[in-house]
Amino acid sequence: MSMQIPTQLSGVHVLLVEDEPDIAELLSFVLRDAGADVIEVPSASEALHHLTHYSPSIIVCNIRLPDMNGGELLKTIRFKQADISQQIPAIAVTSYSREYSWTEAIKAGFDRFLLKPIEPDQLVSEILSLVRC
Repeated sequence: MSMQIPTQLSGVHVLLVEDEPDIAELLSFVLRDAGADVIEVPSASEALHHLTHYSPSIIVCNIRLPDMNGGELLKTIRFKQADISQQIPAIAVTSYSREYSWTEAIKAGFDRFLLKPIEPDQLVSEILSLVRC
């Protein structure tokens, strides 16, 4: 039985911040298969670098990153975007629900919080709900 993944992400630009190569590859595949344009980076510093010349529609960010946690990264992004009327929506992803909670994700500025393993259709649906508002 094959799973049907919505292909409604055409025109959506995703900045994927994920340091685990296998997960990054899987999420990139799912998003591209759904029609999204994906830039994949393994660290917060690379994400900040890309944001100087790339305007994503949404950020999908792992909480545990090698150089800073995803919450700190998003707070930095939100601070730099303070003068922009529409902030980039962001989804937190983590395997460590005991170490990082939905409440912490909201305080950091995330719009959604997903636990790994992530269902492909759930990820696509969450992105759609944030970028097609």
